[in-house]
Amino acid sequence: MRFPTIPAVASAGLLLVTGCSLTEAPASSEYPSQSISIIVPVPAGSSTDLSTRVLAPCLEQELDATIVVENREGGSGAVGNGVFARAKADGYTLVSTTAANAVLPPILEGDVGYDVDSFRPVGMIGTAPIVLVVPAASPFKTAKDFFAAAKAGTVKLGIPGATSVPGISVDTLIDSTGLGITPVPFDGNGGTMTAVLSGEVQAGYVSGDAAVVLPRVESGDVRVLATAVTEPIETMPDVPTLKSLGYTDLPYADSFWFLATQPKTPDDVVGRLENAMKNCMTSDKVVTGLGKGVAPSSFIGGDQVATLLRQAASDYAKNRG
Repeated sequence: MRFPTIPAVASAGLLLVTGCSLTEAPASSEYPSQSISIIVPVPAGSSTDLSTRVLAPCLEQELDATIVVENREGGSGAVGNGVFARAKADGYTLVSTTAANAVLPPILEGDVGYDVDSFRPVGMIGTAPIVLVVPAASPFKTAKDFFAAAKAGTVKLGIPGATSVPGISVDTLIDSTGLGITPVPFDGNGGTMTAVLSGEVQAGYVSGDAAVVLPRVESGDVRVLATAVTEPIETMPDVPTLKSLGYTDLPYADSFWFLATQPKTPDDVVGRLENAMKNCMTSDKVVTGLGKGVAPSSFIGGDQVATLLRQAASDYAKNRG
């Protein structure tokens, strides 16, 4: 283990002096003095999971503590996030979760054991903007081609779940424009991309993640027609935004995932975590491991992430349909 142990005789004397029990958490000034768990509320192999496992070894070095990454999937993130929310606020149980998994289940399902106020972000790990994609052989060469077809008739558009961020976003787009778009939900980005490539749907509206979508873009299997974020993406400078095409007032559509602790975690512990994360997220090794277009170009700290998270929660609540 990376943290020091106290000999039995010494620890017994310490207990007599302090009146503490062996099961109590150490004082925050000693943080960290035991292993740290990072709950990932989505399956192994997802972008959130993979990037958390890239970050974890660096955090181990920065904090001089063992980091254990635990997948607690289920309920669109509600299972793992619920476990995290019930944990002690001492910095030893963290969560790596997406904005959607943090805010959508409480909005769509009611009481799931947590809400947006259950998270005290430490920093952003990665981003995956929502993108409109078509197969390489598609007759839609540009976003204007796609929207012209949607105005003239009906276009089948694959989405990774009816209540996903892309699903809510496209519903808002349809409601506000009357476009002839038929959303077809599939099982996540993987299922949606399979449908796009097989021709089951004519296009896909998905998060541009490094695990599923970006490799298909880089290989030329699909091309990106537009993005749903408000500003052009650094790695896709020539791809127009929906806003630039005249489609505005869509809900927040920059899918991101972040590291968080509980709101009542001591400030000095949060500061230690944020400083460690900043060093990691500005490390060439971590940035390279996360992959092109995933790591933010500069570190986005806890306060900034909290602002974005609340914006996302407000947008999704307003556009829940």
